[in-house]
Amino acid sequence: MGALAAAAPGSGLERLVCALCTSGYNARAPLHYLGPLLSNLSQQPAARAYLLDPDRCVIQRLLPLTQYSDSSLRRGGVVGTLRNCCFEHRHHEWLLGPEVDILPFLLLPLAGPEDFSEEEMARLPVDLQYLSPDKQREPDADIRKMLIEAIMLLTATAPGRQQVRDQGAYLILRELHTWEPEPDVQMACEKLIQVLIGDEPDSGMENLLEVQVPEDVEQQLLQLDHQEQEELEQRQQELDGESRGKRPAAT
Repeated sequence: MGALAAAAPGSGLERLVCALCTSGYNARAPLHYLGPLLSNLSQQPAARAYLLDPDRCVIQRLLPLTQYSDSSLRRGGVVGTLRNCCFEHRHHEWLLGPEVDILPFLLLPLAGPEDFSEEEMARLPVDLQYLSPDKQREPDADIRKMLIEAIMLLTATAPGRQQVRDQGAYLILRELHTWEPEPDVQMACEKLIQVLIGDEPDSGMENLLEVQVPEDVEQQLLQLDHQEQEELEQRQQELDGESRGKRPAAT
């Protein structure tokens, strides 16, 4: 991994992405582990710069793998990579624009078989309209959470928030929130919904990734996070208790 990272950006990452995106690249091994490897590498600014280079068309090759059904390892690694790339807010307009159009690839795994009204359906990207009645959501809770986190990062700027709103993301998230069985994923979904339906930040605070938080406010936020974690743990315990209560008695 160190040698590959040293080669990035360049031939090392290029070979990795090629192997990851090419079916049957190695007939003797499926290479699913390359997904998490790429996700780890994408934590480095140089790797993200390579992946997000508009002249290389790399990120576009990864997008279809958010629906890769043969391996949650590969799928999760790619979603983690996309989430890491979304930290680069200077690229948000490009990522959300027609050259990449990342949002439908992040929303589709979160979508179920909901039957929206004609008016609501018209607000959704074409790829999310009239989905099959047997459409299944992403089965892995960790991947669902990473998808939500990636969309949340894309809402860091005012133009990004508007683009996410305009593509009907709220409709998919609304149904996901109702369906979501995992408390921590549901909480992440709830936070994103609040960003989309809430008021815009004050002038000078439009970019949420660059806002300087005063120390006293930071302490308050940490306390709120602690309370939220306690609530999540309590909800999880309640769910576990309900699950045990529904189990048939041993005979």
